[in-house]
Amino acid sequence: MRIAGQIRKGWMLVCLVFTAASLSAQWNTRNMLQMGKNAIYFDDYISAIDNFNSIIRLKPYLSEPYFFRGLAKMNLEDHEGAIQDYTHAIELNPNYFHAYMYRGVSLHNQGKYSEALKDYDEAVSLSPDDAYVYANRGITKAELGDYAGAEKDYSKSLLINNQLLAAYLNRAIMREKLDNIEGAIADCNAAIRLNIFSDDAYGLRGYLWYRQKEYHNAIEDFNRALKANPENKRIRMSRAMVWYDLKKYREVLDDYTEIIRIDSNYLYAWYNRGMLRAEIGEYNNAIADLDKVVEINPDNILVYFNRGLLKMEINDLTGAYSDFSESIRLYPDFVKAYLVRAAVSDRLQNPASAERDRYLAQEVLERYRKMRAGDRNALVDTAENFRRLVDFSAREDRMRDVINGRIQNRNVIIELQDIFIVQYLSTDSLRSGKVQYYNRHLMDYNQRQNYRNALTLSNRKFHYPEAFIRQNIAEFSGAIASGEEQRDAWLLRGIFYMNNYEYPKALEDFAAAQQAEPDYLLALFNEANARMLMYDYIESVGGPDVRVIGGEAGNMQEKRKVDYTQVLEGYRKCLEIDPDFIYALFNTGNVYVKNEQIDMAIDTYSRVIAADRDFAEAYFNRGLLYVYTGKRTEANADLSKAGELGIVEAYNVIKRYCQEENE
Repeated sequence: MRIAGQIRKGWMLVCLVFTAASLSAQWNTRNMLQMGKNAIYFDDYISAIDNFNSIIRLKPYLSEPYFFRGLAKMNLEDHEGAIQDYTHAIELNPNYFHAYMYRGVSLHNQGKYSEALKDYDEAVSLSPDDAYVYANRGITKAELGDYAGAEKDYSKSLLINNQLLAAYLNRAIMREKLDNIEGAIADCNAAIRLNIFSDDAYGLRGYLWYRQKEYHNAIEDFNRALKANPENKRIRMSRAMVWYDLKKYREVLDDYTEIIRIDSNYLYAWYNRGMLRAEIGEYNNAIADLDKVVEINPDNILVYFNRGLLKMEINDLTGAYSDFSESIRLYPDFVKAYLVRAAVSDRLQNPASAERDRYLAQEVLERYRKMRAGDRNALVDTAENFRRLVDFSAREDRMRDVINGRIQNRNVIIELQDIFIVQYLSTDSLRSGKVQYYNRHLMDYNQRQNYRNALTLSNRKFHYPEAFIRQNIAEFSGAIASGEEQRDAWLLRGIFYMNNYEYPKALEDFAAAQQAEPDYLLALFNEANARMLMYDYIESVGGPDVRVIGGEAGNMQEKRKVDYTQVLEGYRKCLEIDPDFIYALFNTGNVYVKNEQIDMAIDTYSRVIAADRDFAEAYFNRGLLYVYTGKRTEANADLSKAGELGIVEAYNVIKRYCQEENE
């Protein structure tokens, strides 16, 4: 097709420019993708996610950045977020083998074994010569109880790649379960030939020798394992088990003591050492060990029961009675505890108490008899509850309560993302992390000031030197006195008063700014913020001036609840002036949390997210509330999104509270 020369030149010029830009974009994409991969390699998963986010924004049709972002999330133990990314990669590329395989890994880690198996099957169909997918599928089959199928998969994996040490060890475990001890030992031998320093291989072979009652060989292998890794607690526990069977109690005690040195919170070592000390007559030392177990895990009925028996041995009858009572409190159908408590009452010469306990024990036994006979009205505490109460590894799966914007349990306190405040923007404040949140009211103000006294929105606390604060307060006081730009000067001086905890003065200045301009949103917003911060500050130091509801004068035990009505009214007025000012809506959600109005808080954060799909703090806070209300799936999704958007602590919450309890 012939084209006129001038037109052809123009077309060629456009093509060349487009091609250059395209090549540059492709190079940038490849470069950013490689940077993300490198970050994963060096365990910098947050930077990796940030890189992949940039690529996804630029080219959302590429499957690779979704896959690698999923990989980064998986390494942060955000398996739900990883699954979503792997799924997106598969939607973009239905033949993405690695996406299927790693989605299977994340599903497995969530305890969703049947779903994981389907992904591994698909991965096998796409790449039937990949050793790792067979090895992973074998692990999942083992969890499902298909030991023969798992052994077959490990064998297939080793047929493709005979250098996979983990596959040998896993196959050895399957063979042991299938009573093929000889084959299991052969696999351990093969693993040791691959790595003569593998403590896992020696440890597993030592256990297999122990099963064969070849105690000498078992001890030798455990010694080799501990030489390779002296701090392997599991293997040291196994060696203690062999020493015990050999009646070498001093060696057993030495192993337990060494484990406690390695990990002072290792309950099994404390408990086992206590029980062994009891067996050899060291009752006081045994009680001391069980005291430590109770300190670490106060909800285990067997510890109280056994400690009570030991206290009976040293004639501490009052202590014994208390321990048996605690066992009964934790598990009201614990027949043996009633009977031994009755024996203690006899020794304390309290026959009425002893008779009552024997009656209660008999009543429980009768209910058990009726239950076994099929009587549905014979209510007896569950065997599952008993199992949980004697399991040292049992964990709480719910957080306790919400107090002043915090969700907490015994071990960790995780704070909600704080309220947003209009703050003075300086070079120092830029070090506080992300502070630049777009808002047209701030832009109008900063342009009016020509960025001389710039403001920003942030939920980070800025810390200024005292001299800097006083200098600025004096400067804005002078401007107010001279009558120049009083409205903005009142706002700025109020911000510095608020930063310096001088809340009454800040409130006066924000009110004055609103008198100068009734719809001055920034001043109205900060007035509500200052009032909330003032209430919280006074309450934290126990001051008397906080308006409270629900408490009675003179009764300090009553729960004091701050009245945030004025604060909520301030945020409502902000939204009346500008319905798109979602920072006031977000802060409203935080007030609802403080008032323990959890459903309203969740609804408010949802409205923030509907208005801005990238509002990380709203995802984080809503995720915490979902954790509190037991909605683990919803919590995981929100916290994953918050982490993806830059709130790193979200991954810590996911790890602690959003994983399925498979142990």
